[in-house]
Amino acid sequence: MNLLLLIVALLGLWAGTEVTVRQALRLAAELRLSPMFVGLTVLAIGTDLPELVLAIEAGLQRLTGVETSGLVVGNAIGSCLGQIGFALGVTGLFGYVTLGRRRGWTEGVFLLGSIAIFFMLGMDGGFTRLDGAILITVYLIYFATTIRRERFENAGQIPGTTHGGAKIGALCLLGFVVVAASSHLAIKSAVALAEEWGIAQTFVGIVLIGIGTSLPELAVSLNAVFKKQGALSAGNILGSNIFDMLIAPGTAAVIAGVSVDSPSMFTIDLLALLAISVLALYFFKRRKGLQKGEASTLVIAYIAYIATRTNWAGA
Repeated sequence: MNLLLLIVALLGLWAGTEVTVRQALRLAAELRLSPMFVGLTVLAIGTDLPELVLAIEAGLQRLTGVETSGLVVGNAIGSCLGQIGFALGVTGLFGYVTLGRRRGWTEGVFLLGSIAIFFMLGMDGGFTRLDGAILITVYLIYFATTIRRERFENAGQIPGTTHGGAKIGALCLLGFVVVAASSHLAIKSAVALAEEWGIAQTFVGIVLIGIGTSLPELAVSLNAVFKKQGALSAGNILGSNIFDMLIAPGTAAVIAGVSVDSPSMFTIDLLALLAISVLALYFFKRRKGLQKGEASTLVIAYIAYIATRTNWAGA
């Protein structure tokens, strides 16, 4: 029953996010924002609503005495792995995903930097409220830099106007409510499932919830590449990973602190994330785009990681 509830919750996360992101895209299109900027900001934040709300819910649960740290850490790493390995790889199999040289360098530095900061702050056994504030601050700096770059590149362009703003806002709110309710159910069922199966919460967060919360990025990226918007796909996934490494665990840590008691997080999980991220960025830099053979390599690397992690389900 707990597994069924978790599946229902993940479906709710996906459906709620789809509604929210679709309306956010309408708003961005009317404001004439660039595809890469939309991917890095609007889409990245929109598709990461499940991770954010789940982190908030987990933090509130921890305040009441329910230990949820493993889910927070596991979901952050698992979502990033699912996005950079599975979602980006599968998207690359169906179309050409591109990332400009300048954008690739900037976003690559922020992506690898976010992983490094996550590692340094968590290696002492957890994230304090101060650590959480640092993670959030770093993301705000990244976000401000992205906005400033967009303004500079689009200097002189006449901004668009919006129509039907109230309807768009109401639909976004509806999607967020669905995401919030689904996140609450996911937390409850995942904690019960970890206890029932005798496996670590971190494993549940990385494999089950991590893959499930990567579905919005996969759906949006595939839709974008089918419309010949490969830059939007790449921006969505890179922006989502930066968000997941900084905002999601940072928010949970600010609320109630987060402990890291899984030895495999640093020996397997973060190393796997770093390796696959470097591999993806190398592919982008080498040919300025993701070829089908390279996309297959990312998918295979992700499957290999999941297979390896399954053998450490209790760690």
